[in-house]
Amino acid sequence: MLPQQQQNIDETDDSKESSAPLEPLEIENGDESEEMTGLVSSHADIGQTAKRSARLKKGTMIIFIFMIVVLLLLLIISLLVHSRSPSSLSNEFTAIYSYPKMELLRTVYDAKDFENELHVTPPYWEDVYVNRNDAAAELHFNQSYESSNSTIIPHLGPCFLPNQKLDWQKLIKKNRSIESKASIKYANVVKRHQDSNDDDPGDQHDLSGLCRPGFIIIGQGKCGTSSLYHYLVGHPRVLPAKNKQIHYFKYWSSRPMKWYLANFPPAKTFLSNGALMTGEASPGYLPYPSVAHILGDWMQSKAGNGQGQPVGAPKIITIVRNPLERSWSSYKYNYRNPLLERLHKAEKYKQPHTDEWYMRNKIFSFEELIRAELNVLKVCLKPGGLGETGARDLYGLTEWGAAAMEQRTQEGKLPLVTIDESCYGARVSKSVPRLQWEKMVEKYPKKIIDVPNLHLVQSLIGRSLYALPLEWWYALYSKKDLYIVCSEDLRHRPKEVMSNVSDFLGLPSFDFTNVTSAGLYNVGGHTGYDTVTRWNNTNYAPPDTIPISKELRNEYLNFVNPFNERLFQLIGKRCNW
Repeated sequence: MLPQQQQNIDETDDSKESSAPLEPLEIENGDESEEMTGLVSSHADIGQTAKRSARLKKGTMIIFIFMIVVLLLLLIISLLVHSRSPSSLSNEFTAIYSYPKMELLRTVYDAKDFENELHVTPPYWEDVYVNRNDAAAELHFNQSYESSNSTIIPHLGPCFLPNQKLDWQKLIKKNRSIESKASIKYANVVKRHQDSNDDDPGDQHDLSGLCRPGFIIIGQGKCGTSSLYHYLVGHPRVLPAKNKQIHYFKYWSSRPMKWYLANFPPAKTFLSNGALMTGEASPGYLPYPSVAHILGDWMQSKAGNGQGQPVGAPKIITIVRNPLERSWSSYKYNYRNPLLERLHKAEKYKQPHTDEWYMRNKIFSFEELIRAELNVLKVCLKPGGLGETGARDLYGLTEWGAAAMEQRTQEGKLPLVTIDESCYGARVSKSVPRLQWEKMVEKYPKKIIDVPNLHLVQSLIGRSLYALPLEWWYALYSKKDLYIVCSEDLRHRPKEVMSNVSDFLGLPSFDFTNVTSAGLYNVGGHTGYDTVTRWNNTNYAPPDTIPISKELRNEYLNFVNPFNERLFQLIGKRCNW
């Protein structure tokens, strides 16, 4: 028997005796031996059970503590992720390097695409650069810049990358088989976003899969914006918008930026085609200083690459024309021709009249409208007139407007003015839509002047004074981002002019001969912005054939010539007027 067992049996032994060596006990009685054995076994089982229970409790505690630690770590990681990136962009950030950027670049692009012979880079492509030290002029993408900025939205050039994985090689192969840009299928997302409201603000700000314009033609109307636009998108690295005129920054600015960008080719179409830029032509932009401001501001703040990050901006192009020719063209396009069509339709089932009859009895002449407007502008644009005071009232209290005006004063230049918003006023009465036409309507009450597009009919001269609105654009933009085309140069030297525009945009060299030889777009009436007229079918009317008296012609020219000189000084070149 073990010493411990002996101690349990003979509890009367004192400590001295129990410390002495113990001799084995001899038990002769069998019943007594069985009783002792059961007692020892019972005590051993109790000890083992206690040990197992202790070990189980310890293991359970360790597992519990481990689970708590894991949960805490997951919570910390989640907080770190959400603190480093906007919630609306979480999906994009997790996949920021899942796009084969370099593979895509080297498949559909070439080193010469990102820096032309004048060392100009297309807008938004600044983070793709050419290492000229490499013999093969290798392309590089500045991924280290992105990886160090968690607020950067995944993008490539002007496009925000789609937030779903795409088979880029399949898309590239598909687009290489397309014979013309007219066959490209754009995503039909404009209608889906045009009625967006505050019900889903997160969706409004998700620009993934959309592309920004690299150029915007801001005007002037009836100077050749349609031809300039179509020639430009004839470049193999330029894709057209779904519509030439979008006018987002003037008429649709209440809609989200997502709606605007949805008017351009989606990223998967743009990138798999190897495009460098897209753009639009909205002639309604030029006359309004507020448009000049919000266009530049919103393309940075609402369509930037990420919070606080530098970003490119679209280049601004304007085309101008001989002022008298533009006035005559606008008169026909916006007043005479639509009114003739309307009158013919109204008398479809009556005795028809000729165009000449309508011109004598129902339609005001070009001379009548020019004389009426000229009288108004002479007063409005004189020093201290409504053109100046109206500009101060409208924009002098804005931070950007006040800064532009102050800069002009410091440079000793003439004050900034507004024409469309200050000179023409509001409706006078039901029969007199503008004050400048009051005497005309009183003299010829049966003639019609209340027509659609009044803002264009009222400003036949005003919108030919290009210097006045352009001075606002030059005050708000860097001169290197603005380019002026003379319409006459585009008509007589289209290939040369388009090469110059292409160089300004940073596009690779391209021979525009086949593109420009197609003819002129949207000429000879409301044929449509995409309708081309062959060069030999264009009825160009020289200024001396415009139906206006010699006296009024001279008065017109004497009025506009100082503004022409103001324009040439502003843009640093002369047009052939």
